[in-house]
Amino acid sequence: MLGATACGKPLHREMLDETALAPVDIKADIVFRCVGDSMINARIFDGDAVFIHLQPEVENGQIAVIRIGDEYTLKRVYVFDHYVELRSENPTVKPIILRGPELEPDSFEVVGLAVAFMSAIL
Repeated sequence: MLGATACGKPLHREMLDETALAPVDIKADIVFRCVGDSMINARIFDGDAVFIHLQPEVENGQIAVIRIGDEYTLKRVYVFDHYVELRSENPTVKPIILRGPELEPDSFEVVGLAVAFMSAIL
């Protein structure tokens, strides 16, 4: 478990000393624990594990972990000519719009594509 990623306002990633077992057919490099409710309409809930395939780009509309400064968030990514829009899957959460210097490599990075998630049934 690499750390936590926000499903809401971006949050600082803290390294976690956890593991998550996944079926062998999930081709992921890292896993994050989700915090928040911004992705609930994609059935990704607070506390879920999300499996990420590391890659620097994703197609418009795909769900990815994004680094903004030193914070991480899980959103649908839309890249346009002059800005990037990060959309939640919860209508109460406003999109994050990044422009200009906010898109410089030290401020913004696509960490990777979400390929699977796992929920605990309590």
